[in-house]
Amino acid sequence: MRKLPVVAFVDIDAVPVPASEPRESLSDILETLARDRIMIVFCSQRTRAQLEGTRQAFGIFHPFICEGGAAAFVPERYFGSDIENARRVGGYHAIEFASSYESVVDRLRRVTERLQIGVLGFSDMSVEQVARECDLSLLDARLAKLREYAEPFRLHSANPMAERRLSRALESAGLTCRAGLPFNCVGSIQDPRSAIDVLTTLYRLAFGSVITVACEEGAGATDIVPYVDIPLQPMAWTADRPATARGWLEAIIQQVDFCRDVRTVVRSARRAR
Repeated sequence: MRKLPVVAFVDIDAVPVPASEPRESLSDILETLARDRIMIVFCSQRTRAQLEGTRQAFGIFHPFICEGGAAAFVPERYFGSDIENARRVGGYHAIEFASSYESVVDRLRRVTERLQIGVLGFSDMSVEQVARECDLSLLDARLAKLREYAEPFRLHSANPMAERRLSRALESAGLTCRAGLPFNCVGSIQDPRSAIDVLTTLYRLAFGSVITVACEEGAGATDIVPYVDIPLQPMAWTADRPATARGWLEAIIQQVDFCRDVRTVVRSARRAR
C-alpha cells in the first residue's frame, strides 16, 4: 500500500543546523524522507535569506514559512503550475500575508515618536551592531538584516511600563509585538496560521489526501501546533544524546511513521463499520 503523504511543519529556529555535518552524510535520511513521502516545511521567525542557507545546509528544498508566518515561499513550478495571488521573487512564488517591512518600520517610528519612547531597530543598526548584540557572525547578521516584513527592536533603556504602553499602542496601530531577547519583534501578522492553511490546501490539491503534522522546538516556537492534524513530540536532547541534525530528522521520520500508521488503522476501521 502506498504511504499517505505527510506534510511536516517544523519550527527550525531551535534545531541544530548541520554546519559540521556535510550534506552527503544526510543523503540516506533525505532518501528516506522522499521514499516515505514526508515533506518538511521549515517555519521560522528568521528571514527568507537566513532560511535559504538553512535549506542548503539540510538539502531540503520544500516550501518554507518565514518571519513568523508573514509569507510562504514556494519554489517555482513546485506544484506544477503558477500560484494565484503570489508574487514572483528570487525563484519563488511568495504568498504574502503581512504588510511590507517599510510599512511596519514607518508605523513603529510614528508610534514611538508619539509616545516619546526611544527604540533601536534593525533598520537603525549596522551589520556589525546586529552581529554584536545578537551574537551572530557577520554573514548571519547581514542575512538577518534582510527583513521583508517584521522589525526586531528594543527600547533604548529597559522600562517595563513603557514597553507595555508601546505594545498597546502598536496593537492599536494594527501591529503585533512578539516579546523576545535581546529584541522584540513587531509585524502585522500574529501567527503562521494563514500560511499553514494555504500550503496545506496546495498540497491537498496536488496530492489529494495528506496528513499535516507539526514539531516545535525550544522556547521560541512558532506556534504551529494548533493548525495541523497531529503534533509531534519535541526531540529530547540530553548530554548522552546531543543535538544533531541527523538525530532530529530521524526522530521526525520515526514519529511520522507511527502517526501515519495509527491514522491508517483508524481509517480502515471506520470503513469496515
